[in-house]
Amino acid sequence: MKSNRLTLSVSVIAIVLSVIAISTSFPRTEMSFDYLGFITGCLGFLVTVLLGWNIYTIFDFRQERQDLKTYFDEQKQSVKAVGSDLRMTFMNQIANVSLLEKHISDVYSYLMGINKTVPLYFYYIHLTLGAIINSAQSENYDNCNVWVNELLAVIKEPEVIEMPITSKMSLLKSFTMICHSENIKRLDELHSVIARLKGIPDPEAKEMYGS
Repeated sequence: MKSNRLTLSVSVIAIVLSVIAISTSFPRTEMSFDYLGFITGCLGFLVTVLLGWNIYTIFDFRQERQDLKTYFDEQKQSVKAVGSDLRMTFMNQIANVSLLEKHISDVYSYLMGINKTVPLYFYYIHLTLGAIINSAQSENYDNCNVWVNELLAVIKEPEVIEMPITSKMSLLKSFTMICHSENIKRLDELHSVIARLKGIPDPEAKEMYGS
């Protein structure tokens, strides 16, 4: 920017000095066309072109600077968005791992006879649905189809399988987390089967109402 201003200033000074030099060295009293007038005209034309070019360069530079500023602002926003998405993905992965560990610990507590409020059927179905959710995210639909068929083969009489109503609702909610579900065969059929599981009052509700 400073260089353009300096060039413009020098151009203006050159024009003024050229006019003064021509006027003092070759005073004219008659208006006629000769080589001196031709040279003066060429000099004026060239100076005008130079002045116009410098003005154009100044405005063009300003536009380029604005374009660069806009570009860098967009890149900053993109970097921030990517960073936010990565952080959210990382936090979701940690949450999923913690839930998986809790479910595994619940399975062990059930097998040890410590806590049998939720049947093993729930953990089996829930963890299998979790595997389907993760495989769908990685677009591994072959595994999804295998596991859906496995669940349908195991849950032949859903009406006789009892589990707390909140556990049943948790299983149904898992279906909303399956992305690209249109690529998974018989998924609607599996959802219908899960919806037919027998939901019983939660243990906490039994204690609350004394039933």
